[in-house]
Amino acid sequence: MRRRNFDLRDFVLGHYQYFIVGILFIILVVVLAVFSSKHKKDKEEPEETEPAQTVEVSEDTAVSDQNAEIPLTTEGLQVDAYPEVNSLVNTYFMAMASGDVATLESICSMLDDAAKIRIIERAKYTESYDDIRCYTKPGPVAGSYIVFAYYQIKFQNIDTKAPGLSSLYVCSNADGSLYVYNGDLPENVSTYIRGVAAQDDVVALLNQVDAEYNAAAEQDKTLKAFMDALPAKLDEAVAAQLASGQPIDTTQPAAPAETPEVLVKTTDAVRIRSSADDSSDSNIIAKSAAGDTFTRIEEENGWSKIKYKDTTAYIRSDFLTTADNPEPAADDGGGEGDGTPTVTVTKTDVNVRSKAGTDGDVLGKASSGSKFTLKGESGEWYEIDFNGQSGFIRNDMASKN
Repeated sequence: MRRRNFDLRDFVLGHYQYFIVGILFIILVVVLAVFSSKHKKDKEEPEETEPAQTVEVSEDTAVSDQNAEIPLTTEGLQVDAYPEVNSLVNTYFMAMASGDVATLESICSMLDDAAKIRIIERAKYTESYDDIRCYTKPGPVAGSYIVFAYYQIKFQNIDTKAPGLSSLYVCSNADGSLYVYNGDLPENVSTYIRGVAAQDDVVALLNQVDAEYNAAAEQDKTLKAFMDALPAKLDEAVAAQLASGQPIDTTQPAAPAETPEVLVKTTDAVRIRSSADDSSDSNIIAKSAAGDTFTRIEEENGWSKIKYKDTTAYIRSDFLTTADNPEPAADDGGGEGDGTPTVTVTKTDVNVRSKAGTDGDVLGKASSGSKFTLKGESGEWYEIDFNGQSGFIRNDMASKN
């Protein structure tokens, strides 16, 4: 008996909360070994038009009797014990992060259109998979592995990484190479996998990741809100693409150019948010008046990521303009006329830093001719009043008046 489209929720015992709150992170990919060289020879050759990089899998499995019970392993989880498994898993997650369907097809047996669309859409929100670790147990056949791949996923415009765990069943091809198989799963193999998932050390790992994920979600409400909304967004994207009948674009988008830090100012009163999302007011952390200045770190999809106090925040880019020549802050009556010392910038695009040293954060840039109130001196640095806060510029980049 075969089970079609083996689902993670059939694999994981239902009472594990982690797999409820974190179901998006869990991707079960089942890998079956190809049968044997003899059976390979008996299999009909593929059409010449079939892409050469796609993994080919026999309809047979390496389990000769699909009804026979497979003895459950008694070995404990091993961490990063097989370099070849780690290499495959890292390739897999790098491709998932970038939406590289071609690479995934080269290491997976098949991807249907819905899976391809979901991968591409998810990658639009994904920055990277970090801190990958492979927890491994022997699979049901020789040369196979059940891998619980731990990672920290970094989403675009969300500071907190989310812990995740993917379960993969990895087997060896006839030439010793590894690949992933996401086709049908025999009943005795699925029973074996469920048995492994219920073992104490695996349950402990699931509970550990569960706790880490809950802590991350509790710490960062933006992450939790994003995770709550993302499944529906992906479902909508898949349904819309399939309904359109248009071919799936699997080409890799060009990497966006890095946005240099630049001083910007608001053109009107505007809300400052903890995430790049204006669908609700829950992420509003402050309001800015027209003319307030900030350092923009990056810009994407109509939002500017700015430095705000000791963290980062977001403002709609259409409410910002560059502040190439920031005016010195008001001096409460002080200035050149009453003997208050000032400095004039003599170089182009001089960095204004948060402290006297090149290791200080860049608060913004000052153009040649800009004047600032001098607050003090520290070695080779002038301390100036830079938009209401202390900033520092090298004394060979400005002249004291």
